[in-house]
Amino acid sequence: MKIDLTETEACKFTVHYEANFIEIGNKKEEVLTHFKKAPVPGFRAGKASLEAVKLHYGKQIDEAVKRALAEDAYHNTLFEKKLRVHGAPKFNSLLLDGGKFVCEFEVHTKPEFVLLDWKNLEIPKPHEKHTTTEVAEKMMQELRERLGDAVPYSDTDFVQLGDSVILDYEGTVDGQKVDSLCASGEMISVGKNPLTDFDNNLLGMSMGTTREFDYVAPEGGLPSLSGKTINFTVTVTTGAKTIPCALDDEMAKKMGKNDFHELQEFVGQAAFARVSSFNRTQIQEAVSRRLVADTQVVVPTWMSLSEAQYLAQQSQLDWTNMSDTDKEKFVGMAEKNVTLSLVLDQIRETTPETQLTDQEVFEIVKKNLANTQVTASIDEVIQQMNRTGYLQILFSRIRDEHTMDYIMKNVKLID
Repeated sequence: MKIDLTETEACKFTVHYEANFIEIGNKKEEVLTHFKKAPVPGFRAGKASLEAVKLHYGKQIDEAVKRALAEDAYHNTLFEKKLRVHGAPKFNSLLLDGGKFVCEFEVHTKPEFVLLDWKNLEIPKPHEKHTTTEVAEKMMQELRERLGDAVPYSDTDFVQLGDSVILDYEGTVDGQKVDSLCASGEMISVGKNPLTDFDNNLLGMSMGTTREFDYVAPEGGLPSLSGKTINFTVTVTTGAKTIPCALDDEMAKKMGKNDFHELQEFVGQAAFARVSSFNRTQIQEAVSRRLVADTQVVVPTWMSLSEAQYLAQQSQLDWTNMSDTDKEKFVGMAEKNVTLSLVLDQIRETTPETQLTDQEVFEIVKKNLANTQVTASIDEVIQQMNRTGYLQILFSRIRDEHTMDYIMKNVKLID
């Protein structure tokens, strides 16, 4: 065999591979052994001569030999050149001509870095934002509103906290309309919007009225908007007030419980789980920040760009129409995500207990899908996810979560 490796950019290689006639001959024998069992018209199963098999399956045999040689080319390159690859190879050409096989393909590799000590991390104990009792009270109030009666606005009603309203609005910055700040027929629950000042400007409006106001975009959002004054023109098209239901047995029965006491126990358990989940998330975020901060790794551009585009898509933003400032923000977020993923990947390579097999990951995917409301079969959904490339992303996320769970079991919380 002959392998020529060319690095076209950081952690990205083009491979030129040539197989000798011995490799080709051996691979043809392997493929022919498989095809000898295939049916051939005029012969009993498995009784056709080798020449008859070659004549009937000539094209399929050549394609199978090329695919098998290409797979060998990939694995031989990894072994001979000691490559730690990221993702699948991309084959640009395959040529099988008699006793000659030549192929070219691209591979991405993982950047090299030193993995620091992760088994003795000390993380500050998370601050409890709310007690279980406070969360339970809030959840009970939310249930009262959700199970209450919605009464449409009359001509004399006006917007108050807790109302559900349908709006048409348009936002402009420096006199220019911003599409992402415009909507028609959008329903919001007043007072539950993270943009508190926006909701406050709706208070007192009645059905069919229009109001214009300025709103200063908070820091932490899109950099192209952070700190800028947005001029909103908002029209309330309709709305409804919610009359919370009473805290009694009837409310409990609407939730499938026997009485109010049983409902209280259920809400208390749910509140405890929510607080525990919040604390766990805080610990996980602290661990992630430490792993990223303590690791010196140069993230290849193609890695950070791919992740940035995925993050933008998850935020329902069009990458091609985003400003350079906003793209830079997503690239910065992506570099941290990729660094964490690389660290977790290297931990898996050195610590078998942190790994999941492909079958274990696949079973988790199927279990998660079974708990969703998908109408198509699980196999159809998985095939669609594989075609779009999302399945590999999901596999990676599941592996990272499993590794993070292992790390968190060894974290020491300090006051």
